[in-house]
Amino acid sequence: MRRFLLIVAALIIAFTASAQETKSIGQNESSISEISTRLEKSEKRLATLEKVRQYVKLSGFIQGEYDWIDNGADRGKTGTSSFYIRRLRMMVSGDLYRGAKGAKLDYRVYLDIARVKLPNPNPILDMYVRYQPCKEFGIQFGQFKNPVTFEASISPAQYDFIDFSYVVSNLAKMGANDVTGYNATARDAGFQLFGGFVHRDGYSIINYNVGVLNGNGINAKDDNKSKDVFGRLTFKASKDMAFTTYYQWGEANLSTMKSDNPTKYAEYGWSGSAEYVMFHRAGGGLFYDGKRGFARAEYIAGVTGSLVSEGVYVSGGYRHHFQKKNAGMMWACGMVDYYCRNCFSYTKRDTKNANIDMRYSLCLGYAPIKYFHIQLAYTLENRLHYTFDDNRAFGNAIKLMATASF
Repeated sequence: MRRFLLIVAALIIAFTASAQETKSIGQNESSISEISTRLEKSEKRLATLEKVRQYVKLSGFIQGEYDWIDNGADRGKTGTSSFYIRRLRMMVSGDLYRGAKGAKLDYRVYLDIARVKLPNPNPILDMYVRYQPCKEFGIQFGQFKNPVTFEASISPAQYDFIDFSYVVSNLAKMGANDVTGYNATARDAGFQLFGGFVHRDGYSIINYNVGVLNGNGINAKDDNKSKDVFGRLTFKASKDMAFTTYYQWGEANLSTMKSDNPTKYAEYGWSGSAEYVMFHRAGGGLFYDGKRGFARAEYIAGVTGSLVSEGVYVSGGYRHHFQKKNAGMMWACGMVDYYCRNCFSYTKRDTKNANIDMRYSLCLGYAPIKYFHIQLAYTLENRLHYTFDDNRAFGNAIKLMATASF
């Protein structure tokens, strides 16, 4: 009897253990199935997010600046010292279509909210669509940056210096001192054709840009029947080095300058009822941008009505990447900048009535992380042969700018 009871107890224990093992296996299988389901859902969410990121990308940057400027007119008694927000830019961009062999349809909307402080606020910088079915040909339509000059094509968030060169600021509609009176950040509305030939890994050796623009600046309809026409041809010796030449023709509306600043209007040689004048821009340069350093040189000549101007800048710098993890990058750079306004009489060079700017700039920069950097710059400015009220021999400026991007 005792032996029988032992056998029954052993069978009960074995059956219970088997049942528990079966239940445990079932629970494990259920857990594995649940994990697989969650993974599938996560993969679907990631795929959806990637599609959204293809169509909509948000980015931008803010630049805060401190300026100390001594205009040199009365030994430092006049000048400015100010903190301000220089740029606050936000961008929405994306690819609407991606096809075979690199075909792409993309768009971009680019705003600078800091521009609302200007007397004539124009916060919309870019608003365009662009289609490139192949590397050799593409078309862009809307409002965008004129690609004529090297320097104007560089984003302020990626520029090694704080201020752009005088010649680009005065002859490329880049700044408030442009001879045409347009402060359009080198942008305009119209269309361009672009592309490249003789392809290499990551770049094309021969590149072209040809376009037609309103010529009236950003966020403004054209107020005459003529259009600005430009062309640029770029040769890339390598991925980091390029040579370019370009030309632009158009008309400038000087009616605002005539009413707001008649002295300057007459000083430029314009008189009578002339409101529209033809202008020509021609130039070229070389560009090198490597990991350890950069070098740029560019010459631009401009004819605006009877006013003939020219300018050139030479700049370069060294970049040091710290080996220590998360230590960032530091750079030092310098620029010599020359601009001569009204420096020709017909085809003969004549600087007797010219306004000549010479500027020497030094800049230090440090980027501890990818999305933040700070720059410190000193400039010595020498103005010669000035006939306007702001005549001065030398001026000094110290500027500090911080850039945070996302």
